[in-house]
Amino acid sequence: MTILLLMVLFPAIFLVTTLMHRKHAGQMALISASLGLILTIALLAMVIVSGNPSMTESYGYITSLNIGINLATGPASLILLLMSSIVIFVTALSGNIGKERERTASILLILFQIGATGLFLSGNFFIFFIFWDIGVIAPFFMINVLGSANRKSASYKFILYEIFSSALLLFAILLIYTYSPGHSLNIYATASTYSQMPLGIQESIFLLLFIAFMVNMPIFPLHSWLPDAHSEASTQGSMVLSGVLTKFGGFGMLIIFATMPIAHAYSIYIAAIAAVSAFYAAFLIMRQFDIKRIVAHTTIVEMSIIMFAISAMTGIGDTGAIYGMLAHGLAVALMFLAAGAIEHIFHNRNIGSLFSISDSAKLTSYVFLIGIFAITGLPLTAGFIADVLMFIGALGAFGIYGIIPLFSLILMGAFMYLVISKAFFSGRARTKADGSIRAAQRAGYAALLAAIFIFGILPFILLNVINLGGI
Repeated sequence: MTILLLMVLFPAIFLVTTLMHRKHAGQMALISASLGLILTIALLAMVIVSGNPSMTESYGYITSLNIGINLATGPASLILLLMSSIVIFVTALSGNIGKERERTASILLILFQIGATGLFLSGNFFIFFIFWDIGVIAPFFMINVLGSANRKSASYKFILYEIFSSALLLFAILLIYTYSPGHSLNIYATASTYSQMPLGIQESIFLLLFIAFMVNMPIFPLHSWLPDAHSEASTQGSMVLSGVLTKFGGFGMLIIFATMPIAHAYSIYIAAIAAVSAFYAAFLIMRQFDIKRIVAHTTIVEMSIIMFAISAMTGIGDTGAIYGMLAHGLAVALMFLAAGAIEHIFHNRNIGSLFSISDSAKLTSYVFLIGIFAITGLPLTAGFIADVLMFIGALGAFGIYGIIPLFSLILMGAFMYLVISKAFFSGRARTKADGSIRAAQRAGYAALLAAIFIFGILPFILLNVINLGGI
């Protein structure tokens, strides 16, 4: 039994243990997340030492149909696995601020850990689809069971979008299996087989996968589930929804653009969709008053820019997109953790009725402000490196038009800074605190801030891994 299989099996063991024993559920989730992070760091260390990002493990399953359990790594999967491990660890450590329904929250978080780990380690589309759906189930219940007043309608809207996405994904996988030579579902080996399929089948597979992944990122006009889901989800749910689940779609986009030659024919149109999506979401932010909905819309802006970089189909653009998903996952998890703390402290998250909250929650206020800087690419943060790489890649592909989405980022950052600083640091009447955060939340802030600045100041640690090549 090797490290990739262990990374999937260990959280499954902790899930079964937590289901069987009611006590210490929170500790079980934290141990599972900690072990996942340790194994991920060990895996990265092995890759850095060996200089080879590609590892594969295969286990027989339905041999008569040429379907196996294939686990594999590449530069993108390694970076996204690291990001998800950090976010899940911090979520387990500090996401349940009020210690509410701890056993249920812990079970769902471990279930999501299984889905995220398995998906980023998937070597074929069969297990990719299985872990995709596992990763969707947990956030659904994080909204439906652990969410706030309108959780039912938000969770149903979320699951309807996800059912639609999963159906398209499954249809595309069936086409790949049917028309690929030898009925291969291998993700990393399909690049050589797509060109042997009829052109109409290639187009169908690409469009089905593109729309399925577009829902999860999400990209306009298939984005409307995200703000509703975030406004009603628990803090833990929001952290993994924007921090990790949206990267399922981003990872899928990297795969299809890297392996399907027909993607070149659609790249300019997809770039246009991504640019429109970024500006649309940036303008929508200006109509929001709920802090969680504001942060949710930043995810649409950021993932649209990442989609824009992927559509450029350049090596440096793909590198930027991978690093962008790392940077965004860390920054948005930090902002949702801070937003959850604000709601816990003041029982309010409407920026129109919050005044000078830094007087009572100085640490949380400044952490949220740093989150704004990180998500908009302030120098010394991981977001800055990502933005530089993404827009260099886009300029190389689209010329001067490649910097157009940059203005949506500037627009979003300026609005957020002005509005949030007014609510957090204005000299008007002060909103009275009615609670406080624990040491766990402070530790969560510290862990995410450390990652954001380490990967911003020392980007070569991970860029050397990405530049080893492949997806």
